[in-house]
Amino acid sequence: MLLNREAQLSGLEAALARCGGGETVVALIEGAAGCGKTSLLSRLEQHARRSGALVLHAAGSAEATGLRHGVLRQLLHGLPRRPVPSQDPRQDPNQDPPLPSLQEFADALREAAEDTTVVVCVDDLQATDGPSLAYLLHLSSTVSDAPLLLALGRTCGADGPAGPEAHTELLRHDGFVRLRVGRLDARGSAELLARASGGRMPAEQALRLHRITGGNPLLLKAALSEHLASGPDAGAGKRPELASDGPFAQAAATCLRRGGAPARTAAVALAVLGEDATGERVAALARMTPSGVGEALDVLDETGLSSGLRLRHPALAAAVLGAMEPDERADWHLRAARILHECGEKAGAVAHQLLRARQSPEKEKRLGLGWAAPVLAEAARQALLDDDSGYAVDCLTLAARVSREPAERHRIALWLASVVRRTDPSAAERHLAEPLAALRAGELPQDACGLLARLLLTQGRIGQAAEALEQAERQRAAGAPGEDPLRALLAPPAAADGQAVLGTSSARGACAATVARVADTLWLPALRGDGESAVELPLKDTPLTHSTFDLLVQALRALVHDDRGDRAVVWCQKLQAEADRGRAPGWYASLGLLHAQALLRLGDLRGARREAAAAATAGEGRAGLLLFGILAAEITALSAMGHYDEAARRLEPPAPRELFTSVYALDHLRARGLYYLATHRYHAALAEFLDAGELARSWALDRPRQLPWRTDAAQALVRLGAHRRAERLVNEQLALPDARGPRVRGVSLRVLAATAPPAERPRLLSSAVKELRDCGDRLEHALALADLARALQLVGEGRRAGTIARRAWQLAADCGAEALCERILPGHGHGHGKGDKQGDGHGPADRHGPADGHGPADRHGPADGNRPADRHGDRRAMAQRPAAPAEEPVRQLTDSERRVASLAALGYTNREISAKLYITVSTVEQHLTCVYRKLNISRRHELPMDLRLDDAERRARHEAPCTRGSA
Repeated sequence: MLLNREAQLSGLEAALARCGGGETVVALIEGAAGCGKTSLLSRLEQHARRSGALVLHAAGSAEATGLRHGVLRQLLHGLPRRPVPSQDPRQDPNQDPPLPSLQEFADALREAAEDTTVVVCVDDLQATDGPSLAYLLHLSSTVSDAPLLLALGRTCGADGPAGPEAHTELLRHDGFVRLRVGRLDARGSAELLARASGGRMPAEQALRLHRITGGNPLLLKAALSEHLASGPDAGAGKRPELASDGPFAQAAATCLRRGGAPARTAAVALAVLGEDATGERVAALARMTPSGVGEALDVLDETGLSSGLRLRHPALAAAVLGAMEPDERADWHLRAARILHECGEKAGAVAHQLLRARQSPEKEKRLGLGWAAPVLAEAARQALLDDDSGYAVDCLTLAARVSREPAERHRIALWLASVVRRTDPSAAERHLAEPLAALRAGELPQDACGLLARLLLTQGRIGQAAEALEQAERQRAAGAPGEDPLRALLAPPAAADGQAVLGTSSARGACAATVARVADTLWLPALRGDGESAVELPLKDTPLTHSTFDLLVQALRALVHDDRGDRAVVWCQKLQAEADRGRAPGWYASLGLLHAQALLRLGDLRGARREAAAAATAGEGRAGLLLFGILAAEITALSAMGHYDEAARRLEPPAPRELFTSVYALDHLRARGLYYLATHRYHAALAEFLDAGELARSWALDRPRQLPWRTDAAQALVRLGAHRRAERLVNEQLALPDARGPRVRGVSLRVLAATAPPAERPRLLSSAVKELRDCGDRLEHALALADLARALQLVGEGRRAGTIARRAWQLAADCGAEALCERILPGHGHGHGKGDKQGDGHGPADRHGPADGHGPADRHGPADGNRPADRHGDRRAMAQRPAAPAEEPVRQLTDSERRVASLAALGYTNREISAKLYITVSTVEQHLTCVYRKLNISRRHELPMDLRLDDAERRARHEAPCTRGSA
C-alpha cells in the first residue's frame, strides 16, 4: 500500500526507461526507518520484471553486517551465468568456490546487460557488509554506458559502512538520482488508516494517530492495530490508549534500532529530560556535539518519533527508558539532575530526576548526593503549596537518605513527620524517633526543638512535647531567635487575662509549668462569644491544608470538650468530606475520632460506633497510636449499647508501651474501665479509672470536662459498696473549676445521688436531670432519668416513677443503649439479651444494678420501711410497658392531640408541654382529655411510648436552650 509516493514511483520508472535506452543509472532512495523505502523497491522490481528486465535483489541486515560478502552472494545467486573467477591451483576443492574479483563482477553484469536491462536492487544499504559495499561502489564507478539500474535503499542516520564516503562515491556517477521518502501528511495518513481499518476510522481519531506517529506508515499501522485490538467499538470514537510494550512501542523501537546510535542516544536524552529538554541540555546529557545532536534530532523527526525537542507520545518515552538496565537508567537520571541543577532549573524539575534515579541507600551514599538534599526539600515545599503531599513525602524521604549533615537530616525528619501524617500517622511517629533522641543527647539544632515540640503535641505525647518545648524556651531565653512553637495551634486566645485557662498543673519536677502549658494548648476549651463561639471562627474561615490541619483539629477538639458536640459534628462532616479517606486517610482517621467523640457526647451510640469504625478502616495498618483512641471510642459505644462480645474483641490488641506516652492512653484506659464496669468487673474498672486519673495528673490534664475519671471511679466504688470514698471523689470533682459545665455537674450529681440516703436521691437526681437535659447528652440524660425513676420508686412515688421510666426508656432507645433499655423495662429493650454471656450471669436486668431496688443504690435502706409491698407494686407498674393501642384509635388523633400525647408519653408535665408547643395549659388539658377518650385509657402513664412523631415534634423533644445555628 503506497500512498503519497507518486513522485518517487515516477522517478524510478523514468530511471528504468533511461536504462532501456542504454544508460546506467544509480538511484539512491533515502528516508527514515518505516517510511516505505522497501515498498518502493518492491514496486520497482515488479515493474521491471513486467518489462522484461533482469532483477537482482539483495538486502543488508544488522545480523549479517559482520559476514563478508553477504550481499554480494545474494546478487550472484540471481545471475543467470555466474562469473568464473581465475582458479588458484592451491584452492581446496571442498571449500566454497572463490568469489569473482571486483572487475569480474562488473564484467558479468555488463555481459548480462547485453541481452536485457539489468536492475540491481539492494535494500538497507546501511546494513551492507563492507566487502559487498566495495563491489557496489566499484560497479557504480566503472559502469556508465550499459543498460543497468543500481537502485539502493538507505535509512537516514543509520550505522554501518555506507557512510558519508560511500555517499560521496555514488554522487560521482553521471547518472546519479536521489529520491527522498518522507512521512505521510494528514490526508495520506487518514487514507492509509481508512483502508487498513475497512473504513471504520473516524476523522478525529485518524488526525490524532497522525499527530502521535508523525505520519510514519509503519508507526501508523502499529498504532492502528493496537487501537483496533482495544474492542469492537474502537473505531466509533473510543480514544486509543497506547501501551509502553504494545505494537506501537515495539515498532518505534525497531525504527530506533535502524535509525542509528546517535538517534537512539538522543531519544534517550529526550525521554529522560521530558519537558525540560533544550538543545544544550540534550547535547550535555547525550555527551554529543551540538552538530551531532542536531543531526540525530533530524533523524528522529524524520522518523516521526519526535517533534522538535519532544517525543510524540508518552509510550515512546516509556519504551525507550524501559529497554534500559535499571542502573544505566538511574545514571542517566542522575546526570540529568546535575545538568538541570547547574542550569539553575527549578527545584521540582531537579527533584523529578532524582526521584526517578532512586537506588538502594548504599548506592546513594556512594554517589555523593549531599548537594541534592536542599533541592529536594525545596521541591517538597512547592509540592505542598500545590496540595501534592504524596510527592512531598517522596522528596523528603529521599532527602533524608542522601543528607550528610546530622542537623539537616533532623530537620528533614521533622518536616517529613508533619507531612506524612496526612496519609500514615504511624510513619509520622517513627520519623520523630531520631530527632527525639538527638534532643535528649543535646544535638538537636535550636530551630528544630520548637517544631519537634509541636509535632509531639499534635500526636498527643505530652511529656515528650514538654521536654522539647522546655529546650526551645531555654534557647529563646538565651537570645536565640525564634517564635512560640505552639502559637500556630491556638484557635482562640488562651484566656482573657492571659493566664492559664484552668487551675494549676499537678505536674511535678522542673517541667511542671511547661507540661501545663502544653496541656492547655492541647485541650483548650472554647470561649463563648456573642452568639458565635470564638473557636468556630477559624473553622468557618480557614481552608483545610497541610499548614492549617492542626489548627482545625484543635478547634474541633475544643468544641467537643466544651460540650458542643452538635457543632463539632457539623464541622467534622464538612472537613471529612474535604479530606476524603482515600486522599488523606491519616487526616480522615483523626477527624473520624473527633466525630465519634462528639457523637458520644451527644449520646448517639450508633453514630459514634459507625464513625469510629470508618476511622479505623481509613487508618488500618498505619494509624499508629491514634488507632487506640479510635478503638476507645468504639469500645465505649459498644459497651453502652450492650454489645459486650464486640467490645471485648476490640480490646484484644495489647496496648504497646508507647501508648502510655500519648493522651490516647487516657481514652483507652477509660474505655476499658467502662467495659469492665458494664460487665460487673468492678475492681478491674476501678483500677483502670484510677490509672487514667494518675496519668492525667502527671500531664496536667486533670480536667473532668475532658476526663471525668473521678465519677467513673465513684461508680465502680458504689458497686463495691465503698460509698464514702465514692462521695469524696465526686465532691472533689465538683470543687474543680472545670466542673461548672452542665454535663460534668449533671453526671456528678447523678453519681453523688447513689451515695446518698434514698430520701435525698430524688432531689439530687432532679437537679442532675435538669443539668443534663440542657447539655445535649441524651445518654447521660436517660441514665439520670432512669436513676430518678428508681429513686422515686424507693420513696413510694411509683406512678410518677413509671412516667419518668418511660421517658428514660425512649431516650435510651433513641441513643441505641440497648442494655439501658433492658435495665429500665426488662423484656422490652431493643435487642435485649445481647451480651448475656458477659458479666456475672444474672441477665440483662442486672447490668447496671438490679431493677428491684436491692442493688448498691439501696445501701442506706428504703425510704419508708413500712411500705415494702407498695414499693414493689410501684416497681412492677414501672416495669410493665403497656401494650400499644390499636392502629385505628391512634389515627383518630388530630395533629395537635398527637403532639401533646407524644410529649406527655415522654414524661413532660402539662406546663412543659405548654411551653414547648406555645399553647396554654388549659389547651393541653383539653387535648389530653380527648386523647384519653379516643384511646380508651384513663391515666397518663397508659399513653403509648411509640407514638410516631413528625420532624417538628422530634425537634421539640430534643430542643435545648444551647441550640445553635448550622455552619
